[in-house]
Amino acid sequence: YLGKFIEKKTIIMKQKISYKDAGVDIEKADQAISSSKTIIQSTFNKNVLSSIGGFGAMYSIKDVVNRYDDPVLVQSIDGVGTKMAVAQKCNNFDFIGCDLVNACCNDVAVTGAQPLTFLDYIASSSLEPQTVSEIIKSVAMECKNLGVSLVGGETAEMPGTYHKNEYDLVGIATGIIERRNIVDGSSVKGGDLIIGIPSNGLHTNGYSLARKLIFDVLNLNVNDVLSGQKISVGSALLAPHKNYSQMINVLIEKGFQPKSLAHITGGGLLDNVPRVFPAGFAAEINVNSWPKIPIFQFLIENLDLEINELYRTFNMGIGLTIILDPSQKDQLVNMLGQNRCFEIGVITPNSSKRVYLNDK
Repeated sequence: YLGKFIEKKTIIMKQKISYKDAGVDIEKADQAISSSKTIIQSTFNKNVLSSIGGFGAMYSIKDVVNRYDDPVLVQSIDGVGTKMAVAQKCNNFDFIGCDLVNACCNDVAVTGAQPLTFLDYIASSSLEPQTVSEIIKSVAMECKNLGVSLVGGETAEMPGTYHKNEYDLVGIATGIIERRNIVDGSSVKGGDLIIGIPSNGLHTNGYSLARKLIFDVLNLNVNDVLSGQKISVGSALLAPHKNYSQMINVLIEKGFQPKSLAHITGGGLLDNVPRVFPAGFAAEINVNSWPKIPIFQFLIENLDLEINELYRTFNMGIGLTIILDPSQKDQLVNMLGQNRCFEIGVITPNSSKRVYLNDK
């Protein structure tokens, strides 16, 4: 048979497989969004031109920019990270959207800007309508509380990309500010004070370490009470990310001019404070100058970490810092209240541009 070729015919049978068979159920996502339309639309104002389900979010800026000589848009994107895993473990999504909105809006506001709009993105291996609806409503409720329009969002069902029952939540906030009013820390000098505004928990940072300690090392569950404290593990870990954007905007509207503002997120005080003062200076922070809330007291007692690592991983009870001239301190305290802010440190001349922690 040398030199002869035998043609073999292969018959391919078409398989009747739907998108749903591949693990993606479009109708479930549509159901979740449909059930959330009313609360989403409650965040709209006259500037929102797009409707739910469009390809792009449209927001008219004509009336907004007319109030500015040189308007600058400020945008921030963030996610809730592994805090979502705790929410899933507790089967409680009441505040997870609140966490996301505040994480982004706070970042916008520390520039001095006013948040205007928000976009969200929810992804999972399988989108359960009830869970997705709860998350969207949490996002929308906080947007409504802040006067921010939830102008659009996206859902994605991606089996194989995410583990079973795993959700990812990301958002983008957009704000606006007059260019000359941007708070950038450029006027900070030696002797300026650092004022700390308390947080009410981990916010959205340090959860990988906290979960490892609490669930894997100490074998606690979400209903257990933190040792030495009077709060459950679930309640302590799900304390919502505090909003600072409204407070900042009100302070500025009332004439207070901060030199610098820092949202204390991933990287803690050590990494975030130096982002907002110029070269040639350092910050000295007294770690005993504010009261520690239960979750941080628990972490201090149960984590064998160097103090710098502890204060780089967690916010340790300070969610926002304000750098100001000493002459401004009384004005700020009068505006916020004695128990809502603490003098935690001072700016010193130093070429290191870093934070030094002390306990005196």
